[in-house]
Amino acid sequence: MQAKLKLFIENALLQKIIITLIIINAVLLGLETSDAIMAKIGTPILLLDKAILVVFVVEIVCRMIVYRLGFWKDPWSLFDFAVVAIALVPASGAFSVLRALRVLRVLRLLTLVPSMRRVVGALLG
Repeated sequence: MQAKLKLFIENALLQKIIITLIIINAVLLGLETSDAIMAKIGTPILLLDKAILVVFVVEIVCRMIVYRLGFWKDPWSLFDFAVVAIALVPASGAFSVLRALRVLRVLRLLTLVPSMRRVVGALLG
């Protein structure tokens, strides 16, 4: 089962779907900043945002199952985990500042696009 799950999460089509969802999520986050848009179609935007978050959580959990301890040794996986985990924290009270950090989900593109990973790695190096 672990081998089949690995083939699934490393599938190029799934990676393209995740990248597309990240871009859609970024657009949704931008739309959420407009009071006028949220007054008109706020509920569908919030529902789509939550649905995309569910996909991100499932993808992270699958990667944790496949890579086990190796997941926690990879800095890019840790970054993905942190970005998705921040989105799960309730955005009220003392944690309301974390709501602004949801924009970091867009940076998950860095972990999925190999050429972007090389550029960031070179800059950090």
